[in-house]
Amino acid sequence: MSNTRNMNRMVLCSAVLLAACLPALPQSPAARVSPLPNGVELTSGASVLDVQIVENRVVDVHVRPDGQTTPRTLVMAPHPALDTPSAVRESERHGIYTLAAPGISVTILEKAPYTITFADGRGRRLLRSDDPFGEARKAGVTLTRQAGDTLYGISGLGLKETSVGLTRDSGGKVVAGVQGDSGAPFVFSARYGLLVDSDGGEFTTQPDSISFAQDSRPDVEYFVLLGPPLATVAALSQLVGPPPLPPEWTLGFLNSQWGSTESEVERIVATYRKKQIPIDGFILDFDWKAWGEDDYGEWRWNSTSGPGNVAPDKFPDGASGAFAKRLAAQGVKLAGILKPRILTTVAGDSGTPTEAAAYATAHHLWYPNEAPIPDYFSHRMARDLDFSDPATRAWYWQHLLPAFHAGMVAWWEDEADYNGETVFNNFQFLNMGRAIYDGQRAGSNLRVWTINRNFYLGASRYGYALWSGDIDTGFASMAYQRQRMLAALDTGAFNWSMDTGGFHGHPSPENYARWMEFAALVPIMRVHGEFNQKRQPWVYGPVAEAAARKAIDLRYEMLPYIYSYYRRSSEGQVGLIRPLFWEFPSDPRAATVTSEWMFGDALLAAPIVTKGATSQSVYLPPGQWFDYLTGQSYKGAESIDIPADAKTWDDIPLFVRRGSIVATQPIEQYVGQRPITEMTLDIFPDRSAATFTAYDDDGTTYNYEKGDYLQQVVTAAHTGRRTQVMIGAATGSYASPLRTYLLRIHTKAHRVQLNGRKIKEVSPSALGAAAGMDWVKTSDRFGPVVLVRVQAGARKPAVLTLR
Repeated sequence: MSNTRNMNRMVLCSAVLLAACLPALPQSPAARVSPLPNGVELTSGASVLDVQIVENRVVDVHVRPDGQTTPRTLVMAPHPALDTPSAVRESERHGIYTLAAPGISVTILEKAPYTITFADGRGRRLLRSDDPFGEARKAGVTLTRQAGDTLYGISGLGLKETSVGLTRDSGGKVVAGVQGDSGAPFVFSARYGLLVDSDGGEFTTQPDSISFAQDSRPDVEYFVLLGPPLATVAALSQLVGPPPLPPEWTLGFLNSQWGSTESEVERIVATYRKKQIPIDGFILDFDWKAWGEDDYGEWRWNSTSGPGNVAPDKFPDGASGAFAKRLAAQGVKLAGILKPRILTTVAGDSGTPTEAAAYATAHHLWYPNEAPIPDYFSHRMARDLDFSDPATRAWYWQHLLPAFHAGMVAWWEDEADYNGETVFNNFQFLNMGRAIYDGQRAGSNLRVWTINRNFYLGASRYGYALWSGDIDTGFASMAYQRQRMLAALDTGAFNWSMDTGGFHGHPSPENYARWMEFAALVPIMRVHGEFNQKRQPWVYGPVAEAAARKAIDLRYEMLPYIYSYYRRSSEGQVGLIRPLFWEFPSDPRAATVTSEWMFGDALLAAPIVTKGATSQSVYLPPGQWFDYLTGQSYKGAESIDIPADAKTWDDIPLFVRRGSIVATQPIEQYVGQRPITEMTLDIFPDRSAATFTAYDDDGTTYNYEKGDYLQQVVTAAHTGRRTQVMIGAATGSYASPLRTYLLRIHTKAHRVQLNGRKIKEVSPSALGAAAGMDWVKTSDRFGPVVLVRVQAGARKPAVLTLR
């Protein structure tokens, strides 16, 4: 009898009759059954099977063929904040043990082969493990599934895998990869997910099964996550540890550059300010370091000119902190590159080790089995450090402290994916990021931010972002970054970036302009290029500069919307960017789309990536949509063609759906330039409730972890002739400068009440600054709109009713 026939038979069976529906099995004694919190333990000889419901619709299966338990890998959060169901129903009948909670039920056969069946809240059996002990003895797991489910996750995309796409129906190897790739022992569909706690491995698939092999643990532990993608990805985040909030300034515009000096950087920043082009951060390459000097030059500001320094004294005021202070006065923060390797000998004497190399040798801090290789920057020999060693991590951070105290407040970690013939282990980059995160958090309350060149699941909890590596310039390379971002998100790499403009080469003005528009709608907006390439907007001429400025301005206008989704991500919810099928899992046309994505749950982004484009085809999922910049209305569930301006390059295809809320604020030249006292909420009411969480905190510290924030949930719905907007009671202790919300409710109204009290209609020019006193009926690019100011931060809820 085939697995498919078995599954079809099982779908017809109740839990009570499940044993009768299984194929005939050899008779064997029943296992010893012991209760666990929200689960059960089966013991058969020396073998132990634990099955527990640990989170809403999440099952932890731990198979110990010899009864032993090994430590979890770095994939898993040390102390996951799980929302354990309050009441798991347990029953035992006819040799079948059943666990049930809202949205999930699990049945376990108490005799060999100890079959485990996973069903959703409607009783649909989605996955089944037929022989958990047998599979675990082969260092793996196999789950029978129903045919037809498209699979995602497992791996990102390398520099040149342009034909691979998002789906993983053929399985794949689980590796962190190189040059912007990512990996995760995680595969999922529109209805379920499977997470295996393993350092590496490989998924293989058949039409009716998923298998994982080469588990790094002798006792196999895996998690079955039931539900649509948004629920599955949120549960994944909780299990591996959600990303902490980044410094808010990293959500603005960041200029990275290789080949710079202190005076040049200050001139560039001054030009940004003169031209009123917002910028928040400048990221320095090799130039900031005293690379090549002894006395830990790989860690020090390049404020000296000692022997061996490749390009001495480029930042004379770096080490003193004066340079960083001058930039901070203009609202610009500094980040610097870090390498996992150090030079092995002093300049001019290949027989004398550097001070750092001597220490690494004496304390066994080198990456194992790697011989010294030439360093391309200094042309001297270098070796890589082993960041899996806690002593390496502590030592590495200790020597970065002077640079940190001198104003280097964020970090760009590079080349911990491979060096020459050595491809590092899956956790080398993660552990390098961990060195910074643990070190900085031990002595500072400033938020940690690192950007890195590969990703393995679990890294996000260390303030870790991914960028897509040393990519080429040009339209084809730019277009390919869209699917690379979406594939990375499918592996849990939620904070993603790219070298906007391309690393290798010099983009055309049109390529640069279109790439900047693309970059405004990804998690991290950052430009970079190879040595002596400049990526400032004015380098590419006035047309490209104007288009780039418009894109940056849009980004800064939407910062409260962006920041809110980062807050949600830090709480273990789904963050800013979502592949289309995450939001629309029942829409078959959304399943493989790589040219567009959701930017939060309100906006759909479809940037133009074609040279000389005069139009753009966009698929809009079901619902009503508006062009966010023009207000044009469109019906969903179909593709549309919109015009593109091939001369100004300044149009950005961005659509907002009815039944959503978008938050904006006045454009600043940098985050925190002035107190933001009003947030504008564009509300597009529909029959289904629209929800947005307004959020504010100090933007720089971890005080939010102790409740020092302002958070307020806003919902809106339209029923019949009535639209109702509810502003929930504010939570948190943060003394926010936010005073009012300007509600722009995109509907018609003749009467408005606030908490049951009628408020006065006035002309648009007479709308007062005070909250809840009057309202305006007017129109904008979307059509009829009602304007009302309400109080922000109130400790009591408020209800606004429009009729």
